[in-house]
Amino acid sequence: MDFKIQNLTNNTMLCEKASLADSFFKRAKGLMFRKEWDDFDGLLLSPCGSIHTFCMRMEIDVCFLDGEQRILKALASLGPWQSARGGRESHATLELPAGTLERTGTRTGDRLVVDRREKKQTPDGSVEG
Repeated sequence: MDFKIQNLTNNTMLCEKASLADSFFKRAKGLMFRKEWDDFDGLLLSPCGSIHTFCMRMEIDVCFLDGEQRILKALASLGPWQSARGGRESHATLELPAGTLERTGTRTGDRLVVDRREKKQTPDGSVEG
């Protein structure tokens, strides 16, 4: 399921087409072995309080989120073969293409909203949602 993620604090869109990694295997695989983002622009890992960039081939921006989707810690351009922790209160982690935090002015303390509405196809073939 694809969804959007918006920064409510500064009213900017972080992701238009984010993916959810909500199982052990999806979280374990994450972005490993990828060279680019392909057909999505964010990965929300939940639950997740720490990440690594082992076997990754690109830099990423990272936001560790609490249960109310407030950014506890924001890291810009985390390179391959690194690890990071969000702290005890971290509930989920949002991985973004490098440069997204700077481009959107997103920082620690900002509140995000995840729009998980499923897209529905109408009888005429267009998509709603």
